[in-house]
Amino acid sequence: VDLPGHADGQFGLLFAGLERPLLYGVDAQWLLAALDPKLSPGFPSSLIAEDVAAIGPTCETLRRFQAAGGQVMLCHDPEMTQYDLTADELAGVG
Repeated sequence: VDLPGHADGQFGLLFAGLERPLLYGVDAQWLLAALDPKLSPGFPSSLIAEDVAAIGPTCETLRRFQAAGGQVMLCHDPEMTQYDLTADELAGVG
């Protein structure tokens, strides 16, 4: 999925076959909270964006996906999801 703004060629991965479709937006934004239309594009992200004007429409794409019932994940968001492995799982414990 094309998600312009952050970097040239920025894209996300869509997992449409899951019970709840998942759009992994990589680092189209840093935090899910930053998708709030009152917050994006934020000042820090606008400093490093390849195309600042594309950040707003990309965030809108991610918001629409969420509003339709899909889940959005971003690589820098610290919130745990069901797809994150715990330290024990990574170590093969439990």
